[in-house]
Amino acid sequence: MPQGKFTLSAPVLPETVTSEDGNEYPVDPDFRTVLACLERLADPDAEDLSKALFVAARFYKGNPPPDMWPLFERFLLCGESAADGEDDPVMDFEQDADAIYASFRQQYGIDLIREKLHWMEFRLLLRGLCEDTKFGELLKLRQLDPNDYAEKDRAKLRSLQDMVAIHPRVGLKEAQLQAELDRRLRAGEDPAE
Repeated sequence: MPQGKFTLSAPVLPETVTSEDGNEYPVDPDFRTVLACLERLADPDAEDLSKALFVAARFYKGNPPPDMWPLFERFLLCGESAADGEDDPVMDFEQDADAIYASFRQQYGIDLIREKLHWMEFRLLLRGLCEDTKFGELLKLRQLDPNDYAEKDRAKLRSLQDMVAIHPRVGLKEAQLQAELDRRLRAGEDPAE
């Protein structure tokens, strides 16, 4: 039997994307950059032009390709297909930031504040977090079906799930309107006036 060395080479983590025009465009693949872009894209108060300019400047380093959105999505998904029909998200990078940070420290010993990680590496490590981390516990709790538990335990489980539920983002105007509606209802006023 021939003897030889077996070496496992690290995958190449891309720092460019190739456009339909055949040109390569450099990107900032750091997970913090990608998360900043996702945060801006999810901002209900930001205009579409502002979102596009932000992604062009931060992710594409000021030189976006003509097909920047499909390339950004492909990079974001690491070449995988988008999950169709996913109605209820089980995680939110902003809302779960503390749990993700604590879980990376617990399981990998990685300080996400100080470490530089490529988006693809970050995504793989995120997927590999165990259920016994804070983030793993959150995901598990969000996905439990109360109907699988005894009647007496369902209300408590639903209450816990409400505490960790993903909250939809609302714009500043909508939040102000909701606050005013709540104020009028508490004061016993007619909200229609």
